Amino acid sequence: MKKLAIAFFSIATITVLSSAISDTNCDTKILKKEGITELNPFYYSASKVNVVNYDYRASRKEIEVPLFKGEKYKMVFNKKGLPKDVVVDIFDKDKSHANRKSLFTSEGNSAEIISYSPEKSKKMYVRYTIPKADKVKESGCIVFILGYQLTFVTEEK
Repeated sequence: MKKLAIAFFSIATITVLSSAISDTNCDTKILKKEGITELNPFYYSASKVNVVNYDYRASRKEIEVPLFKGEKYKMVFNKKGLPKDVVVDIFDKDKSHANRKSLFTSEGNSAEIISYSPEKSKKMYVRYTIPKADKVKESGCIVFILGYQLTFVTEEK
């Protein structure tokens, strides 16, 4: 009986999660491939899909992006899976620091695929500013792709 209850609970959980994922109107594989093509001449390193839920009020979501020092990076954001535009801001410190500096913003840029190449490699923080919904709850996704370019230090003689 206990095994039957665990199996039923597992199936119910999978069903609920898969229905929540299918409600978003984005094909993450296609969005990721489109973003990777924007990396050239950088190599693909990682990606993250963020589900965006538009609610009765505006909201923010922040992710941390660790970068290795001495490497060159390119960040690509594919916003084609969003029903409404989301502003992407990149900072040098997390939201708990009052003196953090804005390194990049997509505000005023209506492109569906945007990119940013940081001058220095260090930990960065990406903030998504999500506008409020128009009466009906909506959802979508934004795909973040990170690329790197190898830099070799040559020794002078």
